[in-house]
Amino acid sequence: MTKAELIERIIDTFNDMSGECPTDYLGMDSLTLEEATMYLAERRADERSADLTPDECLPDEVTPELFMEAENCYIRMMKFEARVQRLAEWITDNDCTCEYANYYYPVHDDAIDIVPVDYIWEKFPFKMKDDMLPNPLVLIELGQRSPEFSPNHEYCWYDKEKNQLYSCNEPFRDGVLDANAFARFILLDAEAFGYMFDDIIPEDEIPYILGCTKEEYINE
Repeated sequence: MTKAELIERIIDTFNDMSGECPTDYLGMDSLTLEEATMYLAERRADERSADLTPDECLPDEVTPELFMEAENCYIRMMKFEARVQRLAEWITDNDCTCEYANYYYPVHDDAIDIVPVDYIWEKFPFKMKDDMLPNPLVLIELGQRSPEFSPNHEYCWYDKEKNQLYSCNEPFRDGVLDANAFARFILLDAEAFGYMFDDIIPEDEIPYILGCTKEEYINE
């Protein structure tokens, strides 16, 4: 078996070690070689006592070093997923639609071009279907076939395929914008991360989201 295949087999055995909730891993330290040696020995003993077939056991090629590498990769992955989950909750609770528009939308082709409703009173900000010009008559007709748009809402967006305008007050909470995708992007993009964690998220809330301080996270 290749190293990647061996690691995949090892990770398959981790699912019942600390539960499936990613947040369970936020406070977990990386495994040491000594710990990996002990846990692998325990795993081998459990396999023998369960009278498993060879296909159900970890391959003989699995060493303590490989076991340690696999589990530490798994711990990092679960920590990342926990941070995505908690950051997505914060994004939703604090309606980070403007941050989404400034950072996520410009670099994702499938992102929604969403703007405050107030913007459309000055100049229609969306490129229309068939390159129609947003003259007053076209906009009146657009409003007539857009029953899900309300000028009293906070945000709006234009569906080019349906040629309709939509609006809502809380895009993340209403499921219009994907908070998890935005959170994942922030954690992987240095500029967005710096802006959110330096200028937007209060310092005393960062340890809950990251499971550590911002400096500890950067130096991981």
